[in-house]
Amino acid sequence: MKPELLFASDAELYGSGRRSLALRCRAGELIRLRSGIYVRSDVWRQLPRWEQNLVRVRATAEQVPGQRVLIQQSAATIWGLPVIGTGSEVLLLASAASHGRRRGDLRWSARRLLEPLEVVDGLTLTSRAQTVLDMAAYLDFERAVPAMDRVMNPDPLRGLPGLKKENLRELAGNLPDQAKRLRARRVVDFADARSESAGESYSRAVLHRLGFPAPELQHEFRTPAGRFRTDFYWAEHDLVGEFDGAVKYGANVSTIKPSWETLTQEKRREDAIRATGTVVVRWSWNDIGRPGEHPESLTRKMLGAGLLRSRRHG
Repeated sequence: MKPELLFASDAELYGSGRRSLALRCRAGELIRLRSGIYVRSDVWRQLPRWEQNLVRVRATAEQVPGQRVLIQQSAATIWGLPVIGTGSEVLLLASAASHGRRRGDLRWSARRLLEPLEVVDGLTLTSRAQTVLDMAAYLDFERAVPAMDRVMNPDPLRGLPGLKKENLRELAGNLPDQAKRLRARRVVDFADARSESAGESYSRAVLHRLGFPAPELQHEFRTPAGRFRTDFYWAEHDLVGEFDGAVKYGANVSTIKPSWETLTQEKRREDAIRATGTVVVRWSWNDIGRPGEHPESLTRKMLGAGLLRSRRHG
């Protein structure tokens, strides 16, 4: 559902005035996305958080006068790439003269263009390759991996092929300094197109940072109850790891409540795998975010399941 945006400028033009919008906002009928832009609250609350972010980025970009080239997480949102831990800021390309500045929820940053800009749904933004490489160069490792995993898969919505590692590595060589080139190439090398969700990608990156051994992705189990694929499998420990995707794209997003049928199928699948003697450990976004000493943290869950750290973590 694409919500209708209400602009204060239109309200003044057609006679209702800004005050009416402000009163409707105070009454809970409208939600203020940013100065001068509102949306009906009942429609807004039905949108998953990642779609809310998409609407917010589009609305903000369309309101900004002059140059408005979306970069990094804001460009990724328009491309349909996962963004972890996004805030309310909209990221824009700074002109060569301004270098960078902030104004409210807008942030302009200088970036070296690696490829020509593109126009998607009427918005100008960095290419898919530039977008994920900038994220890899400027964000924490685990926040950059989900978008890099995703961009290596085809985009059926726009009919675009998946990007190739060798091309991304070559393009990363044009980033502005050695540190950023190394950061970006590290994410490219780690990326895996077999990852099926942002939560799986983020989990894999966090497990790597914590020093746990690399798992096999999408391992298939053949059981009397059928064939089942798993998110992660450590053959040496006969251990399956499953990310609980009840929440999509991070702890600050809307919860997706699975149906009873989905829960029943998941329990049947997990019981069939456990019946083979394999240990199954599950975790959620909340578990990933907990400190390592917490009994329900991802670290404690993995250590409790017998998975030892293969290297120094940090």
